[in-house]
Amino acid sequence: MFKRIYALTDRFVIFRSMRGFVFSSGIFILIYFLFFFLIKPLNLSFISVSMLCITIGILINNLIRIPYKLYPGIEFSKKHLLKIGIIFLGARLSFTEVWNLGFIAFPFILITFAMVLFLTYFLIKFFFSHRNTIILISIGTAVCGITAILASAPFTKAKDNEIAYATFVITIIGTIALFFYPYIGFGILNNNTYQVGVFLGTSIHDTSQVIASSLIYASQFDNQEVINISTVTKLLRNSFLIILIPMLAWKNSNLKKSDLFKSLKTSFPLFVIGFLFFSIFRSVGDTYFLNSYSQDNWSYVLLILNLLSFTSLNIALVALGLSVDLKSIKKIGLRPLSIGLLISLTLLFVNLILIKTFIA
Repeated sequence: MFKRIYALTDRFVIFRSMRGFVFSSGIFILIYFLFFFLIKPLNLSFISVSMLCITIGILINNLIRIPYKLYPGIEFSKKHLLKIGIIFLGARLSFTEVWNLGFIAFPFILITFAMVLFLTYFLIKFFFSHRNTIILISIGTAVCGITAILASAPFTKAKDNEIAYATFVITIIGTIALFFYPYIGFGILNNNTYQVGVFLGTSIHDTSQVIASSLIYASQFDNQEVINISTVTKLLRNSFLIILIPMLAWKNSNLKKSDLFKSLKTSFPLFVIGFLFFSIFRSVGDTYFLNSYSQDNWSYVLLILNLLSFTSLNIALVALGLSVDLKSIKKIGLRPLSIGLLISLTLLFVNLILIKTFIA
C-alpha cells in the first residue's frame, strides 16, 4: 500500500520537491541550534548562521553522495525560497527608501553594465574561439548570474557545453566572491553602509550570492542596513534583462519575435514586484499604525515577516551550497575560468574606486 502511495506522489513535482526541501530545512535547523547553543556561547563572532549554511552545504555536496531523488527539492529550495525570502525582505524598507536607494545605485549599475560590455568586445578579439562562452560569462557577470545566462543563451547560438562552462564559471567565481567580498568591503570602504551595500550589489554575480554575502557582512560587522541596500541594488541590476534580451535579439535578427517574448516573460524577475508590494505595504502600515494603539500589533507583523525572510533565505543558502560542485573546476578548464576571473577582478577594482570616490 505504501509503495502505491509513494509511486502516486512521485508523479507530482510538489511531492518530489518535498524531500529535498525537508533535507535542506533540516540542515538549516541543525545549523541554527548549533549556532545558538555552541558557537554563540563560545563568542566566535567570525562565524554566522548564513556562512555556516552555505559552507556546510558545500561540504556535504562535495564529501557525501547525495541521493538523486533529493535534487529536485534542493533546486526548488534554491530558486523559490530565495525569491520568497527576497519578497518578505521588502517589508524591511518603505517604498521611499527603496526609491532613494535605487537612485543612488543606478549610475553604478549602468557603469557596471557598460564596462563589462566594453571588456567583452576586446576579449572576443583575443579569444575569438571562445566567443560564445565569453559573451555568456559577461552577461552573467553584468546582470544576474545564471538566470541571465539561461535567459540569453537562445539569442547567442551557444552550444550546450558553452552554456555549461559559463554557468560553472559564474557559480565558482560568485561563490568565492560571496565569502571574500564582505571583508574586502569592510577593509577598504571602512564599513560605510551605502558604499558596501552598492559594492556587494554590483560586484557579485548571482542574486543568491549577493544575499548570502550581505547576510554574512551584516552578521560579521553588525550592519543590517547593508542587506537592504545590496538587495535593492541587485534587484535593480536584475531588471537590466529587459534591456539585454532585446539587444541580443536585435543582434541575431533571424530569431522569431515569439522567442523574444517567451524569453522576456520567463526571465523577468517577477519577485521584484513582490518585493515592491511589501515595501509599499510597509509604507502604508507605518503611516496608519506606527503612531496608534495598533503599534504593537504592527511591530509583531513586521517581526513575523522578518523571521519568514530570514528562514527562507537561509534554507535557500543551504540549497545553494548543496548545488556547488567543486569538481566542476576540472571540467571547465583554465581558459574559461581565467576569462571569468579577469572580468570579475576588473569589475571589483573599478567598482571599489568609483564607489569610494562618488558615494559619501
